[in-house]
Amino acid sequence: MSSSQAVAAIRSYLYVPADRADRVSKAFASEADAVLIDLEDAVATSAKQLARDNVCRLLETSGAETSLPWVRINAGDVGRADLVALGIHSAHIAGLVLAKCDTVAWLDEVAAAVDDTVCLSPLIESAAAVRRIDALCAHPRVQQCHLGEIDLVADLGGRSAGAAVLVAHARFELVYASAASGILPPIGGVHPDIRDLDGLAETSGFLAELGFNGRPALHPAQIAVINAAFTPTADEVEAATRVVGRYDAATSAGIGAVADDDGSMLDEAVVRSARRVLARGARSVSRRQES
Repeated sequence: MSSSQAVAAIRSYLYVPADRADRVSKAFASEADAVLIDLEDAVATSAKQLARDNVCRLLETSGAETSLPWVRINAGDVGRADLVALGIHSAHIAGLVLAKCDTVAWLDEVAAAVDDTVCLSPLIESAAAVRRIDALCAHPRVQQCHLGEIDLVADLGGRSAGAAVLVAHARFELVYASAASGILPPIGGVHPDIRDLDGLAETSGFLAELGFNGRPALHPAQIAVINAAFTPTADEVEAATRVVGRYDAATSAGIGAVADDDGSMLDEAVVRSARRVLARGARSVSRRQES
């Protein structure tokens, strides 16, 4: 599986603070598609170096039986210190999530500091990042972006219903920019109330309908809900299989127009969407087999 295919198969990232080595080891036993070790918000300033040391020890001892972790790094000078610590171990990292990434120059700096195999994912969580979203998505090392909704709202100053509208706008912009740049669909924001699984299911389903590829979990209890939301149902896979099969058969027979069971016409756009459903289903199966 290529790195792009591996990233495309990720529906759920489990955040785990890097200064809690006990939690990091447990995270790899979870049902999350990827472990995202956090050097940023989940780690106090006084514990940053301990967190870096923990990550480096993990990377030094990781074996073939353990999936390569993702790491969220800080921005600015603290992020540069993260890169110095991780640099020689970066070949053992699947990808980096770049917190508060709002310039192409920072992407260039990070890309130069880590192994070429490391996927880079800007975390869009500021007004500046939204304004530069096309350039960030178009960077040659970027395969996918994450959306940081909580920090974005804090940066914009929105409240209540207004904040929801601002987040919706950023979601739309990120979906458009990702598709226009030809990178993978984006990863949504966290659901901060870890006890609200119904709300998590509802918002995750809506993100999936918008075209997002997945979202992070803050607690293992959220993982199953997230994975289910971003996995096509059996009925969806069956319908997509029928659409693709009927269209391909008609095309092979030289028939230009073909209709589905409900009488709706099947054109290339409809079939393209059906193929995406099948691809998502296949990736979900692949993740289950790997785990």
